[in-house]
Amino acid sequence: MKYFAYLAIMVLLISVAALFYLQRPDGQTWLTSDGISSKSNQLTEQMVALSSDTLAMAATLVSETSQKVVESITNESSVATTVIYKWQDQQGQWHYSDQPNPEGTSEKVILDPRDITVVAAEDTSILKGSSKTTNMSLMPNSGSVYDPVVMKKLFEDAEQVKEQLEQRTKSLDETH
Repeated sequence: MKYFAYLAIMVLLISVAALFYLQRPDGQTWLTSDGISSKSNQLTEQMVALSSDTLAMAATLVSETSQKVVESITNESSVATTVIYKWQDQQGQWHYSDQPNPEGTSEKVILDPRDITVVAAEDTSILKGSSKTTNMSLMPNSGSVYDPVVMKKLFEDAEQVKEQLEQRTKSLDETH
C-alpha cells in the first residue's frame, strides 16, 4: 500500500512537470513560470480588493451599530417606563398595584424595562398539592422531579435493578 501511494505521487508529479514541456497546437507550452506568476499576482490583487471591501463594509456596519446603541442609551424617551405603587398593610403584607392605596399612603416605584430580567417559572403545582403528572412512567417531560409519583416510581425501579444485579451476581458465582 505504501509503494502504491509513492507510485501515485510520482505519476502526479511527472504529469505536472510534463505540462511545462508539452506544447499546445499553437506551439506554446501548457504551463510557464511567467503564466503561473502573472495568475498568482492577479489572484493576490483580487484577494486584497475583496478583503479591503469586506473590511470597509465591516467598519461601516460597526459604526452604524455603535451609533444605534449610543442613541438607544441616550434617548430616554424611547423607553416606556411603568409606574406601580407599593404599600404595606396592618399585617405587614406588601401589596403592588397600578393604583395607589386608597386607604393610606403608597410608595411610587418606576419600572424601567431595561432593568427587568424575565426568568421562566418552575412548575409549582406540587406546592399546591396537585400534580400535572398522572403518568407513572419517568419521562423527561413528565413534570417536576419532585413529584411524589415520579419519586416513588424512581425508587421502585432502583429496587428492581438492585434485585436483578444481585440475581445476576449470584448466578455468575454459581457458574464459576
